[in-house]
Amino acid sequence: MTIKQFLTTALGSLSLLCSAQAVTIDLEAFGADLNGWRKDRTASYTIHKHPYLTYRPTMTPNSAGGVFISTRVDHKPPLGKKMTSYIELNYADDGTLLTAQIKVMAGALRLNTGAISRPALAPTTGEGGAPAPDPEPWLDPTTRMVNELFTALDAEFAKLSKRDQDEKKDVFSRVFGKGHQTADLSAALRHNLNLLIGHTR
Repeated sequence: MTIKQFLTTALGSLSLLCSAQAVTIDLEAFGADLNGWRKDRTASYTIHKHPYLTYRPTMTPNSAGGVFISTRVDHKPPLGKKMTSYIELNYADDGTLLTAQIKVMAGALRLNTGAISRPALAPTTGEGGAPAPDPEPWLDPTTRMVNELFTALDAEFAKLSKRDQDEKKDVFSRVFGKGHQTADLSAALRHNLNLLIGHTR
């Protein structure tokens, strides 16, 4: 191999490496915000006196040239069933969050928000072809997507309870056991998601 061929190959490899690392997570900072990583690659902490366990996130390349990030969050109360949740995020190569999804499992029970896609930047068209007014112009697309994600999660809990969404906390005590009575899983998952997004570059 000539020097020119060697340099061409090396530069190509470096280019691929830089492309693959265009989106990164500061895993140490993420873990530190959750009470620090333990030797088993989990972080143990409490939210409103309820114990949670977050697993160190994994990253894999996706078809958009970016990365797929996933992490697992367990809630194990002293009484009742363990709930295992998964937060899944798809990023483009420029760091744009494309889709987000949450799955919750407890025994045979399965909840799934489905993949929530990034909203379009352009406003929808109203009557007469005029742009429809934006009710929340101060929200960026990522925040809108996160809000829609947790609206979908609350709707999944509402299907279980068959009651108003404001009573979603009672779902835990009746479906999962008494140990979940005062838990707010949505808040715990949103805490993890906010930190995950905040530490992704």
